[in-house]
Amino acid sequence: MGLFNTKLVTKTEDEFKAFGGIPENKSPLKERIGLYWDFLKRPDLDGSDNVPWSAAFVSYMVNLAGANTTFPYSAQHSVYFYRTINDKAIQKASAFWGYRVDEVPIEPGDIVGMNRSNKPPIDYDWAMTHADYFSHSDIVVAVEGKTIETIGGNVGKAPGEIDRKTFRFAGKKLQNASKTQEVFVVIKNFLP
Repeated sequence: MGLFNTKLVTKTEDEFKAFGGIPENKSPLKERIGLYWDFLKRPDLDGSDNVPWSAAFVSYMVNLAGANTTFPYSAQHSVYFYRTINDKAIQKASAFWGYRVDEVPIEPGDIVGMNRSNKPPIDYDWAMTHADYFSHSDIVVAVEGKTIETIGGNVGKAPGEIDRKTFRFAGKKLQNASKTQEVFVVIKNFLP
């Protein structure tokens, strides 16, 4: 695991330790979500707005780990899925590429993209040609055999929180325990 991946896992675990289990509309998470939004130039939002903030969480964590301008930060997961998948497709020299789930080993520090739990699964090829759709992503913090542990923002029933999830491989599919979310892209980085 490279230095960036180590930092991303550490920062994400620290964020979970500090704010996990707190509903988005309660202090101090409500104000912390405001920092995620500030980073994306949306100072008008915080955890009391009932606006999905999971992509803001991932973007903030990636920046906090030191990606600087190398990541396509967005308030919408599909934007960075589209960019990283297409950068890989054209072999563009960039710091982040989006891979199919069965194409690479998943490691701590990767970002896994999936459908929202109340939406149907998303196809990688379809995502390559679409940049605007409902989706979700989490940061991989641990891998043990066929089990992947993640931390994400705006997780669970409303009001959302920062929480952990477990995904398991079933053949070529990587699904959460309740099988309501299926990973379709693994974003890896080439940062040191």
